[in-house]
Amino acid sequence: MRYFAIGLLLVCVIGYSCKKESSSEMAVLEESNLTGEELAKIHCGSCHLFPEPKSLPKAIWLRGVLPKMALRLGMGDYMQELMSHSNDEMMAIVKTGIYPDHAAMAKQDWEKIVKYYGDNAPDSLNQNQILKTKELLGFGLKEQKIDAKEIVLTQFDSTKKQLSVGTSAKSGLYVFVMNKKLTDSVLTKSPVVDLKYHKNLGKVTLEVGILNPSDLSEGRLMAGNKVLIDKLHRPVNMVLADLNGDNYEDFIIANFGNIAGNLAWYDGKTFKENVLINEPGARVVYHVDFDGDGKKDILALMTQGREAIVLFKNTGNGEFDMKPLLSFPPYFGSSYFEAKDLDFDGDLDFVYTNGDNADLSIVEKPFHGVRIYLNNGKAGFSEKYFYPINGASKVMAEDFDNDKDFDLAVISFFPDTKRNEAFLYFAGTGNLNFEVSSKRKVSSHKWLTMDSGDFDNDGDKDIVLGAFNRDLRKKAGVSSVIILENFLKK
Repeated sequence: MRYFAIGLLLVCVIGYSCKKESSSEMAVLEESNLTGEELAKIHCGSCHLFPEPKSLPKAIWLRGVLPKMALRLGMGDYMQELMSHSNDEMMAIVKTGIYPDHAAMAKQDWEKIVKYYGDNAPDSLNQNQILKTKELLGFGLKEQKIDAKEIVLTQFDSTKKQLSVGTSAKSGLYVFVMNKKLTDSVLTKSPVVDLKYHKNLGKVTLEVGILNPSDLSEGRLMAGNKVLIDKLHRPVNMVLADLNGDNYEDFIIANFGNIAGNLAWYDGKTFKENVLINEPGARVVYHVDFDGDGKKDILALMTQGREAIVLFKNTGNGEFDMKPLLSFPPYFGSSYFEAKDLDFDGDLDFVYTNGDNADLSIVEKPFHGVRIYLNNGKAGFSEKYFYPINGASKVMAEDFDNDKDFDLAVISFFPDTKRNEAFLYFAGTGNLNFEVSSKRKVSSHKWLTMDSGDFDNDGDKDIVLGAFNRDLRKKAGVSSVIILENFLKK
């Protein structure tokens, strides 16, 4: 059956290619008189910010990034690339049209681009010095006993005083009450990555489908055992909001995808899809009144190739106008952000992490870390704070110590274990200055998920961490889910 599908795929692709060639009599492309740098800025900068050669090591450019880029310019053997996927996924990738059937430039011009990066990229990146951190004493360590190691969701419900934990290996969803006792568990078709409480439908859960990179759409939105929406493309985050003014909550879903994906909202009654942006990499979404006009807008972090924080301005009746607010290079590894008024001037600022290192350039990057971007009041943003953290994957900005300013909690899924940077706490000292501390028993391991809430009902916010790490217990004797109980003001 696999060979039949491959044969069918070849017939479709070759037939399409021959049809185009016979109808248009495609001429051989001639070499231009442009330099490698000029060509790179045209072709590599057409879909995203121009990637500077100095940003990645030479070997990464020549063996990882550029060979993949060649396929998207019709310069490589994309059939060999397709053969590494299942039959269904091959068909899905072909349908995206991501790999053109003819070259976008002369072979000599592509070789100029490759030479430009090879000649100008460094052999290695200069790494940041190891920053010393003091031991975090204001949080006590409590383990949440759970027979699972691959955690994809830790979500705290302050109203119900419940902690929900989603796992990957067994695709389970577990619910614990405040005294840490298990009160409910259910096996799901695929890992649950988000859950919310709908005013009419009750508890709704978002299943990712295929957790690893894939272009198959196996994700689902569920209400109990009822499938509300299926065939979602690796969804990772959702928000409930009445977007069309019918007094019924709709769903904004970040379909992260892989080669393809989108950010869309779905009518809460009909579940009709309304695409906001037809690109992969939607990571996290907020429904807020960004511009103070009394109507709530949508803010989203887009990752993958075209990395950006994007505003979808509410123009009424479920319609939105898109405007990028911040753009980042394609190798930046955008991973998370929060929108908060960090300087207390009445508008929304951003605290942001970049550290995704599960791509074509797996190497420690000195530009990974946590950043603060302040709003000038006219939706213009400037970076005011940076702290380097290898593989930074999520940040929370809260007043953990109740002193009327923001503190930060940051986790990393790709940390340098020598730096104790997998969990860092930033105590705000005013004017966006912070004292950084770590908790050594947890700060040298890999954490994928994080949430906060008053878990012990004492009036301050605690932190819960979840690890997607098969070896964590064996190496460190630390549970894959831990609660950091806040004692800062006791």
